[in-house]
Amino acid sequence: MAFIEVDNLSITLGHGAAAQQVLDSVSFTMERGEVFGLVGESGSGKSTILRCIAGLYGNWTGRIAIDGKALGPRITLERSRLIQMVFQDPYGSLHPKHTINSQLMEPINIHRLGNGRERIAHALEQVGLPADFRFRYPHQLSGGQRQRVAIARALIVEPRVLLLDEPTSALDVSVQAEILNLLTELRTRADLTYILVSHDLAVIAHMCSRFSVMQHGRILETLSSDTLDAEEAEATDYTRLLIRASRAYDRALAEQAN
Repeated sequence: MAFIEVDNLSITLGHGAAAQQVLDSVSFTMERGEVFGLVGESGSGKSTILRCIAGLYGNWTGRIAIDGKALGPRITLERSRLIQMVFQDPYGSLHPKHTINSQLMEPINIHRLGNGRERIAHALEQVGLPADFRFRYPHQLSGGQRQRVAIARALIVEPRVLLLDEPTSALDVSVQAEILNLLTELRTRADLTYILVSHDLAVIAHMCSRFSVMQHGRILETLSSDTLDAEEAEATDYTRLLIRASRAYDRALAEQAN
């Protein structure tokens, strides 16, 4: 039995004439400890899948199961202990007027975990931040440090699954590799399973064993990341286009750097 099962996941957002089907019969499975990627153009439905799994959207149809247990449409304490999400913009996901300490303490209080001071110190240590950062405000941190805090907040309830929604795209290029390496280290150390949304195929190749290509709310195909080095292995024109565009973008960046 697969650890994560998503079967015929569909959702329509909006009402009346403005209603739009955002996901159309999306299905995939994952093994425990796997890093699975979702790629595709903006609006293809990648982040919507994460929001359905996390319980942020409840009007979906289909089936979502973790370790054989089906998840309902509503977010629960049990679900949020099992699954946590790291968002794209670390500044937007942290309250600007609350200290890091208060924002890390909130999930501890919600889940009645106890030992708050020790848990916060351990969470900050896990993401490579000094314990005294707990007394700072988000605007006093760099973008990479804020994302480390966001990861610490996700880890503090000891989840089994992390949903990563473009976790490095809002960061400077020099910081992106640090965060990706941190996520790799944390997955091994805590036996985590990741679903990673990214538009960057280099990130997908670095992090994921497999990935699904999405367009217009549907999965076109699911491939091994090894196929990114063998263009003839891709089955659809759209996937080949994504890979070529990514390679062209990388070349353009290299030319600008020279």
